[in-house]
Amino acid sequence: MIKRPSKSEIRATLDDQIHAFLNDGGKIQEYDQGDSSLVDGRYDRNQFVHGLPKQLRTPIPNTLKVIDHRRSNHNVTPIKRKLTRVKKIIYDDFGEPLREVWVEQ
Repeated sequence: MIKRPSKSEIRATLDDQIHAFLNDGGKIQEYDQGDSSLVDGRYDRNQFVHGLPKQLRTPIPNTLKVIDHRRSNHNVTPIKRKLTRVKKIIYDDFGEPLREVWVEQ
């Protein structure tokens, strides 16, 4: 059976990793409460689009006309459902089964 580390063991390993990071010259940046990544009160849009120009969109009305035209030319025959017989149990007022009846669905 695999033994899971306790919370105190996890805390100790995290403290060791932090001290090793700081001893190797690492630096922890601290921010004031309320600071955010907003630039001038707005999200940095270049972060999301990577400075790419806006792409042209496909005009949708022509595309929809072509799709509707294809659908109208396609003759679809409705699928006839085959009736199946299912056994249904009839119960009395006390929930006891009385008889079985075959019903078409």
